[in-house]
Amino acid sequence: MAVPVPLGTEDRTARLTLRRPDAWRREDTAQADLRVTGDDVVLTVRSRPSDRTIAEEHTSLLERLPGAVDGLRLIGCDPWTSVGAPARLVEYVRPDDGGDVVGAHLLFVTGRHRVDLTVERPLARMLATDDLVFAVLDTVRAAEPGPSRVQRDPEPLPAAAPAPAVEGVHLGPEALTTLRSLVGRRWNPALLRSPAGRELIESGLVGRLGTLPDSTQALLGPWERDEQPVTLEQRLPDGRTTRLQAWSETVVDGTDETGGVIAGLPVEQVVRTMAGRLGIGPAWTFPFRTRSLRADLLGRRTSGADVAPDLPAAIAEADPRLARFWAAPWTVSSLRRPGKPNPVVVVHADGQGFARVGRTEAGETVFTTDSPANVYRSVVRALLG
Repeated sequence: MAVPVPLGTEDRTARLTLRRPDAWRREDTAQADLRVTGDDVVLTVRSRPSDRTIAEEHTSLLERLPGAVDGLRLIGCDPWTSVGAPARLVEYVRPDDGGDVVGAHLLFVTGRHRVDLTVERPLARMLATDDLVFAVLDTVRAAEPGPSRVQRDPEPLPAAAPAPAVEGVHLGPEALTTLRSLVGRRWNPALLRSPAGRELIESGLVGRLGTLPDSTQALLGPWERDEQPVTLEQRLPDGRTTRLQAWSETVVDGTDETGGVIAGLPVEQVVRTMAGRLGIGPAWTFPFRTRSLRADLLGRRTSGADVAPDLPAAIAEADPRLARFWAAPWTVSSLRRPGKPNPVVVVHADGQGFARVGRTEAGETVFTTDSPANVYRSVVRALLG
């Protein structure tokens, strides 16, 4: 159970009230109705006149945000009902000179005004500050309450941003194996005459006399320390499988059978890449009525069989949302962390959002919807936690 966060100070503007920790400090600024900072968190409130609906304002925000900062990724959006007015919560992550920044943007309409409350903090502090940030967001109240029902058919959402490519050196499977074999050993001259050795030399990863450039030694560092990787394995809708492995800042994008790209990437870039591979972006998250499925049925659906099994008619009739999810093309992702016996298994259904595969007991496997923002947190926990 999360420890309650003490929120002893109340702040008011013409459009809202909120509570926050006493240690946070209010700053005077002409560019905002309210700005408060503390615990690496920056909270800002702005408002302006508007006669538009929350759906119109939300659509406008989702169109504007990705273009506001190059490389910004939307990682989730949800209706937000505690404000007392029609509201949406949009989460995003954006690059910054000092490291990636994660933001929560609470948008609501009240008294013919649009109110934008943003909470930003460093990505490296996301997990440590989540309880605090959401405790504050839960206290936000509109000064002029209005009806805030969740719409049956909410506004359409934009597609997720594509995954950034892993740029590095492409090696065949034998060359990758040979490169790893160099850890802690002298260069064997016989390797110069092997196809794998020649490939390493031609790629520039190994000198012609067997020397290892500093950049190559940096790539080999995690292997020399016998580190275990964070691994993302995926089965795509067309049946292909992919694998992305990250050891500290050494990344291999490929499989043992096909070889792959090896590169040195900052860990925040690895987070961006995995988030893109998972298809994380804005998606509505509404629960299935069905909480679990037969293990053999779900196993066949996630295994990428040539012919996907049908959802039993009784379940499809009782749970139309699950039926739509089941019928869509699936990307099945397995995220494995060092020291954890079981991977996080996530299904992304095109146009339908995400679901998580849980434990199996007595022949039934838990299968529940999950928000893209929570899936993103699984990536952050694996790589930065």
